[in-house]
Amino acid sequence: MTVRDLFRRTQVRSAVAFTLIITLSVSALFTVMIAYLADGIEDSVRARIIHTRDALLAIDRRYGFDELVSVVTDEAESVRDADSIFALENANGEIVAGNIRTEHPFKGWRKLARSRLPEVAGDGTGHDDGFFAIWTPVSKGMLLIGRSDREVHQARLILMRSLGWGILATAILGVGSGIYLARGAQRRIDDIADTLSAVTAGELHRRVPARPTRHDLDEVSERINAMLTQLERLVQNANQSSTDIAHDLKRPMTRLRQQLEGASEAADRDPGIKQVFDDAIAEVDSIVATFEALLNIGQLEAGDRRARFVDIGLESVLDDAIEAYAPVIEDAGFTLVWNGARGVVPQIRGDHELLLQLFANLIENVLQHCPVGTAIEITLFASLRGPVVTVADDGPGIPPAEYENVFRRFYRLERERSNPGHGLGLSLVRAIADLHGATVTLVGNDPGLKIAIGFPSRT
Repeated sequence: MTVRDLFRRTQVRSAVAFTLIITLSVSALFTVMIAYLADGIEDSVRARIIHTRDALLAIDRRYGFDELVSVVTDEAESVRDADSIFALENANGEIVAGNIRTEHPFKGWRKLARSRLPEVAGDGTGHDDGFFAIWTPVSKGMLLIGRSDREVHQARLILMRSLGWGILATAILGVGSGIYLARGAQRRIDDIADTLSAVTAGELHRRVPARPTRHDLDEVSERINAMLTQLERLVQNANQSSTDIAHDLKRPMTRLRQQLEGASEAADRDPGIKQVFDDAIAEVDSIVATFEALLNIGQLEAGDRRARFVDIGLESVLDDAIEAYAPVIEDAGFTLVWNGARGVVPQIRGDHELLLQLFANLIENVLQHCPVGTAIEITLFASLRGPVVTVADDGPGIPPAEYENVFRRFYRLERERSNPGHGLGLSLVRAIADLHGATVTLVGNDPGLKIAIGFPSRT
């Protein structure tokens, strides 16, 4: 199964959608948390600046400006903390202490970029951070105190990494859990689909496997099984009725034919009466042939012959059909073109006798409904899905609107109603093809008709 096929599954799409919703929710929550925590850390940095400022102002008030100069000088030269900046101006606006000498007093809080402070730009912190800074008046000048916002950057980086890993873990866990939980439901859906496909192929006894989980799909399965049971009963009744009618009428028709044959032999002296009896016998033969065809179609639709399937090559079946019908085609004034397989054509599972009957019916269909001189072209080739046999002619063809109707039992085109036949030839072709899992397609041959039988490869 390809990734595209996987994401066509309703359960997988639901799992992905649910995971996306959870991921977006977690992302929004983390974003709010990051903003809130960053604000908290920033407030903490400002609070430490205020604490340091208050301590230095206490020194200025108690010991005087000269002592403040000494303390600021010591703090600025300290290697304990490279994330703090200081600047002390005297009354003349001259920087007398500190590690910053390019900044001039400003009002309120300001964020100073490290890159614009040459004295600390190369401290090697590895971060293009900034400093929260504030100027404060002292006894004989102004005092600048600042602290790096590197902690804010680090906290954001840690939280963003946590968010990334959290989203990845949520996505993996969500999709994985969703797919795992959906596998059970998908198996149930596959069971239903396989059962319906088997029933469509003629295995009317197939049912969706029952499970005791009482899942909602189990209830659907129970209803499908009930429907299939009713369908099987109806089909069996219909097939049995057709079979019973065919059997019941076949026996008296056979006896009637025998009686007509006896009467025909007794009427040898009167050619007129003999012709009447011979015509009656021909009609009885046509009726018996119709019953035989109905019985065969009923058996095929019930799938009874599938147990006899073996690996078989279509080329050998077609060779037999052409060998049997080539003289008939030539005597009838038709021409035959046999395009044997080019390359390797895979084998199929099938019944040689039934397939021979299928191709024979297609050939007889042309002989019966096309004028003398019609060309019949039979081709065998391998497609991507399996072997394909086409039987084409250049006769009058069939209107496209009638393509599906001609497979109905006893259906005949308006122009053919006066000709002999019972309208079951293509019905039998469709029944044999369905038994083999093949498709029957009618297309125009411009002029004429082309019938393509597509078989699945052997599995």
